[in-house]
Amino acid sequence: MLSGRPFRFTQAVEVRFRDLDALGHVNNAVYLTYFESARMAWWLHVTHRSDLRQMDMILARAEVDFRSPASYAEVLDVGVRCASIGRSSFTLEQAITERRTRRLVAEARKVLVHYDYAAGRSTPLSPELRGQLLDQDPDAVGSRGQKE
Repeated sequence: MLSGRPFRFTQAVEVRFRDLDALGHVNNAVYLTYFESARMAWWLHVTHRSDLRQMDMILARAEVDFRSPASYAEVLDVGVRCASIGRSSFTLEQAITERRTRRLVAEARKVLVHYDYAAGRSTPLSPELRGQLLDQDPDAVGSRGQKE
């Protein structure tokens, strides 16, 4: 599903007992929380912000492929990278791997829209934000398939 490029940003997550389902592995819905936490940390890192109240993106699409189960007390690394940049949106790729074995646990693609919450509508990505995205992930491509 994802390109073979390495992730320049990762966040560690330790699987907690409350994350498990009746079968003893991480419940599918919990992966979305792992992806979300890493995505928010990535956004603050990329934009050099420290306050979530400055959030100006909204999740428009989430696609997840589950590859192998995760279990209690495993340490997972959640990678985040920008894959492509459009006019007012960008696509992220994410992967969760088990730290010790590097086993692929799950992969995701997300579409985020630059959003003005006060106006209730999407807005074009600013040149500054495009630059921040490309500084973090220089291999991200534009909506026409070429680097911006």
